[in-house]
Amino acid sequence: MINIKSILNMAKKLFKRSKGYDKITLRLYGLDVEIERKTNIDVPHEVTVVVPRVELRKKTKGSDEDIEIIMNSITVVHSPHHKELGESPSPPNIPKRINRE
Repeated sequence: MINIKSILNMAKKLFKRSKGYDKITLRLYGLDVEIERKTNIDVPHEVTVVVPRVELRKKTKGSDEDIEIIMNSITVVHSPHHKELGESPSPPNIPKRINRE
């Protein structure tokens, strides 16, 4: 016999929409980075892509061609968005230095 409750639960899972969806596609000189994320978390997320330096050097001598590609510290981050805390906390109390001579 078929359990109707289990069929309904499976149907709910199939049609349940994700609350967050992010897709990043980064293509630089033959480097392909793709991130796709679907979440059911209530906390909003931030997606950050940092490419601080990409450099293409092309040297030509007669009919010879030399290509050099430099990529440094490519970073892709997916993190929860934190709420503002309001006022920043006061700095810690640092005791004065005692000179013992």
